[in-house]
Amino acid sequence: QYEDGRKAKVEWHKQQKDKTPLYVSQVLTGEDTGSYVVGRFDMHWADMDKPSVADAADLEQYTKVISPYVEKLTASYYEFLPRWSNPTPDMKTPKYIEVVIFHVKFGKTDDFRSAIAKVHEANQKVNAPVHYSWYRLINGGPGGTFVVTYDHADWASFGDDPAVKPLRDRLREAFGEQEATSVIERVNGSIDHTYSYIAQPRPDLSYIPAK
Repeated sequence: QYEDGRKAKVEWHKQQKDKTPLYVSQVLTGEDTGSYVVGRFDMHWADMDKPSVADAADLEQYTKVISPYVEKLTASYYEFLPRWSNPTPDMKTPKYIEVVIFHVKFGKTDDFRSAIAKVHEANQKVNAPVHYSWYRLINGGPGGTFVVTYDHADWASFGDDPAVKPLRDRLREAFGEQEATSVIERVNGSIDHTYSYIAQPRPDLSYIPAK
């Protein structure tokens, strides 16, 4: 019923000629297995003051065709961090998305940020064949939450890639032993815990405006 409601809402967005895409993914692993993640990208705060479709109309349609089949709804806002990211250039819709959530200790955010920036710099320096997107939770959850996502074309790509050197080796090659050790220590010392899951994009439930 939920998926039927999602498909009905896609048709409604088409009728409204909504200009903003709505991406839906299904969670395959972890404590939220079987739930759905609905997200919008490439938006600024000001965009929400002038939505392509009125919020009231959107909510009315959601209430009619989807909410009867939803047990719980959580809304969160994330900031994309382009200076840390190296997105996949040629995979429009990945088969799977690997999501890793970092919960940073209070007072250790600067250490974490500086270390991750160094990791990204190292990847660029050694031309590592890795692609990832970083985000920071800015509202709707615990402070000090950062998220990195990796696109996957198939299940086989979750295995170790011999073309990608271990992180410490990449850091050592880029900056030397001393800086590599410093970065690893900052990462390890700043993280309280991590959590990961795999999501599967559902284009059949997503709304992509016609070009």
